[in-house]
Amino acid sequence: MTDILLENAEDEDHASLLVRHLENATRFICIVAFARMSGMKLIQNSLRARVDKGLSATFVIGINFFQSEPDLLRALLRLRAAAARAGGEIQVYMGAAAGACTLHPKVYWFKGGRQEALIVGSANMTSGGFSDNHELSAALIGGGRKWQRRLEGWIGDRVTDGDIVEATPGLIDSYEKQRNIYCAAMKAAQWRARRSTEASPGQTIVLSDLLIEMRADDGPDGFDAQVKDRRRSRRKGATILDELARNPDLKPRDFLPRYEEQIRYWHAGGLHRGKTSLAKKAPLYQEALRALAAAPSQDPAGLFDLLKGYFDRIPRAGTNVLTEILHTRDPKRFPVMNRNSVAGMGLANINGYPRVPAKASVNGERYGRFAADAAVLCKSLGLSDFTELDVLFNFAYWNPPEADDEYEA
Repeated sequence: MTDILLENAEDEDHASLLVRHLENATRFICIVAFARMSGMKLIQNSLRARVDKGLSATFVIGINFFQSEPDLLRALLRLRAAAARAGGEIQVYMGAAAGACTLHPKVYWFKGGRQEALIVGSANMTSGGFSDNHELSAALIGGGRKWQRRLEGWIGDRVTDGDIVEATPGLIDSYEKQRNIYCAAMKAAQWRARRSTEASPGQTIVLSDLLIEMRADDGPDGFDAQVKDRRRSRRKGATILDELARNPDLKPRDFLPRYEEQIRYWHAGGLHRGKTSLAKKAPLYQEALRALAAAPSQDPAGLFDLLKGYFDRIPRAGTNVLTEILHTRDPKRFPVMNRNSVAGMGLANINGYPRVPAKASVNGERYGRFAADAAVLCKSLGLSDFTELDVLFNFAYWNPPEADDEYEA
């Protein structure tokens, strides 16, 4: 057994090693995520020569992200007649349009006589993968390894699971139509993204596009449905805040269920993980709510500092909790400030805010500036309040929460 760590170097690259093993191959299996004619051209003379001498080969070509070229699939299908005339067989599989998993291997197996070679690594069937890119693959050369049975078994399993299908002219044509649309849309998106990054602060190129897409969705994840849900939640949340402000000081065990209900109506990530620590300071939290309810001012900076004076003494009552309270008070004046909203503002080239807002990095002045910037952005987008803006920001950047917006002792 000979083991080689293969890279694309001046003396030998993936293309040259594939050509060398194809020269004596009677059986060939190729499984790749991406395949293009640029890669095919580097091996096609050797491949066609072996096909004319009866080579049997199986190709499995992924179509995820529309990277593989339809012409490459058609070129492989054209080899079938020549192989059949010479006593060989060419099988071509492509990713299923409805496949649930990404097809991502880069495997090349050859057999000629008693000699076998297996190349497994990072190189797709492209000119970059075969020659130009920095790639690394392991080339294992020897005999009696049972690789053929394992690979054919794997291919059979993928067919059974519906991850790949036998390529046909009709399926390739259908894939090409989808790919043409995708490529054109990506080209337009790249152009708009480039224009967006070069635009002045407050541009709405990206956010306007996202808003159009979100408004077009009339399902539960669409803009109208999400805004309706947020408004309903805000009303319920406001009722709980009012009750906590009016009630006598609660003990932690009595406060916690009310706070748990409260955070169900908020949308910042990770709030539940700080609830027990926060509940230990329930009277101080309620005192802060009373002070807010009594404040005649509607100034974002002033009210932020008012709450922060209390919240600095409450563990896990971070900027996300503070601004959720303010937003619940009046969604036309007070935006939620968390990592999603900061990232959303960044899509409009409005920067200068901490990636993860925290009590240590945000004061009333900074929050007031954030609220003013958000108000200008709302107007530019034609949104009626910060609830609608937050829905749009979440659509742009939502991911399952991995951590709290703010871990504070």
